Amino acid sequence: MSWKFLIASITVHLVLIYSIFDVYYTSPLVHGIPPQFINSQEAPAKRIFIISADGLRYDTFNKYPDKSPYLHSIMNERKGIYGLSRSHIPTESRPGHVAIFAGITEDISAVAKGWKKNPVQFDSVFNRSSYSWMWGSPDIVNLFDDLPNAESFSYSADEEDFASKDASNLDKWVFEHFENFLETAKTDEALNDKMREQKSIFFLHLLGIDTNGHGNKPMSRQYIDNIKVVDSGIEKVQHLVDAFFGDHKTAWLFTSDHGMTDWGSHGAGSDDEVLTPFVAWGAGVKQGGPKLDLNQIDLAPLISALIGCPIPVNSMGILPVQMMNSKGSSYEFKAIEANFKQLKEQIIFLKNAKSRRLWFRQFEKFGDKAMESLRTTLAQLGRDRRFSVATSLFADNAHLMKEAIVFYHRYDRQMLGAAVSCSFVAWIALVVSFLHNSTSKENLSLLVPHHLFIIPLACSLLFTAYCSLSMTQTIYIILPIYLISILENHSKLTQRIREHVKALSAQPDWLNKVLSVEVFVKPFLGFVGFSITICIFVLTFMDRAFLAAVFVLLMALPQFYSHPIVSYWSKTWLTLCLVLCIFPFLPAVGVSTHIPLCILSPIITAFLCHRLSRRSCLTRIQRMLELMIYVQSATAFMIAVVNYGFEKPPSIARWISWTSIPLSVIAPSLLTGPYLVDRLIAYALCFYVPYSLLSISYESLFMLIFLVLLTLFVRFEFGHLSDVELLQLKVDSTKISTGEYVELRRTVVCVSFVLCPLFGTGNFASINSFNPSTLNLFISVFSPFTMAILLILKLLIPILLVTSAFASIVRFDQESIQRLCCFSLIFTDFMSMCFFHQLRDEGSWLDIGMSISQFIVSMCISLALLLLLSISSHLMAFEFRKFPGKRNHQEIESISSRKLSDDESA
Repeated sequence: MSWKFLIASITVHLVLIYSIFDVYYTSPLVHGIPPQFINSQEAPAKRIFIISADGLRYDTFNKYPDKSPYLHSIMNERKGIYGLSRSHIPTESRPGHVAIFAGITEDISAVAKGWKKNPVQFDSVFNRSSYSWMWGSPDIVNLFDDLPNAESFSYSADEEDFASKDASNLDKWVFEHFENFLETAKTDEALNDKMREQKSIFFLHLLGIDTNGHGNKPMSRQYIDNIKVVDSGIEKVQHLVDAFFGDHKTAWLFTSDHGMTDWGSHGAGSDDEVLTPFVAWGAGVKQGGPKLDLNQIDLAPLISALIGCPIPVNSMGILPVQMMNSKGSSYEFKAIEANFKQLKEQIIFLKNAKSRRLWFRQFEKFGDKAMESLRTTLAQLGRDRRFSVATSLFADNAHLMKEAIVFYHRYDRQMLGAAVSCSFVAWIALVVSFLHNSTSKENLSLLVPHHLFIIPLACSLLFTAYCSLSMTQTIYIILPIYLISILENHSKLTQRIREHVKALSAQPDWLNKVLSVEVFVKPFLGFVGFSITICIFVLTFMDRAFLAAVFVLLMALPQFYSHPIVSYWSKTWLTLCLVLCIFPFLPAVGVSTHIPLCILSPIITAFLCHRLSRRSCLTRIQRMLELMIYVQSATAFMIAVVNYGFEKPPSIARWISWTSIPLSVIAPSLLTGPYLVDRLIAYALCFYVPYSLLSISYESLFMLIFLVLLTLFVRFEFGHLSDVELLQLKVDSTKISTGEYVELRRTVVCVSFVLCPLFGTGNFASINSFNPSTLNLFISVFSPFTMAILLILKLLIPILLVTSAFASIVRFDQESIQRLCCFSLIFTDFMSMCFFHQLRDEGSWLDIGMSISQFIVSMCISLALLLLLSISSHLMAFEFRKFPGKRNHQEIESISSRKLSDDESA
């Protein structure tokens, strides 16, 4: 495999990875459509206050009415209207507030562009207001303050500390700074005039409840008492506002962006996360009435209608007219009419963009005739002043308009999906061709399209031009044809097929030949075995319980070796696999903490180091093992002291935790000589320290057992060597030759071992099961970038140890490493093709994130293996200093060899 093939592989994989953002995750936002104004000057409110209690659960708000007496007095005394708001999954802060203020669910295309600062421009009620002021968390208010008519006030991100004793101070900061703002306005005439303008919005974002929920859990005293802080703050703010304006033209809306699970996380679609409370009162809001149940996105048109500004152009919300109490029903009808026109404009724009497709068809349930009929009927009912009938008619048809928008938005998905699938098949066939014929010359002539494919390529280009497809969509259409052309250039596939068919047809018993064991049965059984293996791997991504099937598959591994040493250790291998089968059925790490297991695992490791240090065969690393006894014991001690002795980890504990990461990289080369087994043991023990510090449950115990299994596999692969010969192997590059059967076996084990740390203790893509306590010893302030790095590091540590073992098995030979990666690529790309058709663009972030992660991780495994195998090879061979001089080195080697020979249990 040459660097040319590597570049081609990276290029094709980047194209295929990017394809998901053209096929599944294109932005639903439509730009360039006009806003629809409410044709009335009689807006019931001049201004609106929106107060968002981030992370407040619906059930907790109603369970403790004594904690929110002011808000519950509005509900009970029929001063306003209340109910539950169903937030859209993913239940996260940014999507929740985007839904409230823009009426759209999270733009999934934003996952490729960033998190904190909203990367996709969209219309919101703030754009349409005369002036907007915001107070709260910088992560939220900064989403909307990039406007000439908006001003925000936020505290430092460092104050969002989920390890703090009580985060309600964040909410007190908001209320205090708003009060100071009002005092300033009394003496600032220009500011006073702005605040009295029609269509003004005041937004107070209260993060204390969410922060207390993450750090102390939703059932804690801090979380529940924080509701009292919010309630008393709202009461005080209303009194100040009423006294300041004195015109009774202020509308109020209290709600939450999302709820929270019992273990302090959110992102998925459970009732605890989706259901949030809302209370509305003041100008334009109906007083009294039944408890309402509405969607969170419906709040955006409500806010717009109350202050008389246009509904955000991309809003999918439906105005809840039953909440309004304007001067007359005519205003409510005009608001509904604006809502209808705003949805209609989106349908027309999207439909026109797809109308040049050869196979174009309209949305059957709500085509042009149905939309025109609805428009004329609404207009007639308005002229007849039958406003309630018009409102009901629009409500009955609104869901069809929303379905039509989704239909046109996803119009090209099937065509592009089929093209990407063909690209997968063509690429995998090309990889197989290069593996079977890696000695052929790789020159630029391979890249020139074969004459057989000139016409198909030309037709494809004409087709994409007629359909007005984008450049990237054109690439997806022509890529499979071009890859098959390269395959033809490299393998002369058509010529081989013709020769093979000709040879078979010349034989009188050609049918028996085709159905023979060598030609049909063995390849068919191989295909069945390959399919079953791929199926198990794919199902493991879907449900981690299927990882047990991977361990069952690995149980049969000793049967593929003929060495006596493998038979000796086969029972131990079987026992370890059976024990590891238990872990996938345990609750995912993050749902709860089990600190005693985190303490026990390093203690067991220290005991194993003690036993190994007494073995005469390991004299070379005796000092290192003795040092590791103290290091592992100190790790257990620190975990115990920090978790049971302190409410918040002290700074020295965090300093030690961060230091353990670089020390794990450099310590093995300082403590051991350039021997293969010595380095493997050293890196396993050193990296086990930061892994233990990042653990909150049984994952460190799983890691310990998994490392023993990995050690046995290394011994199996070197089964042709005695213990003495194995321990004397140096870390150097050695050319080895193995058959494709051995390479295939190693590939299956390698992919299996990569899946083990990803799914053995939880789902690597599960936002819902993420527990901030995992990073408690490293960080407590909310920092998504740092948290992501630490979580990725936790995943990469065991995979890096796996690649170190495989780099050692192939004796650091670059060609063998590249072939191992190419065999892995065949497996992982077949898996990726399956995951491509399982991608989701709706549902919880748990579902969306898992589907994206499954696809991207399976796409990147082979390339990541190549990178990590290269890193492992350099780490294993790295030296800060030369190990003992030549004479001393020979002396140690002689002594070690003599002791090994005398040790029967080596």
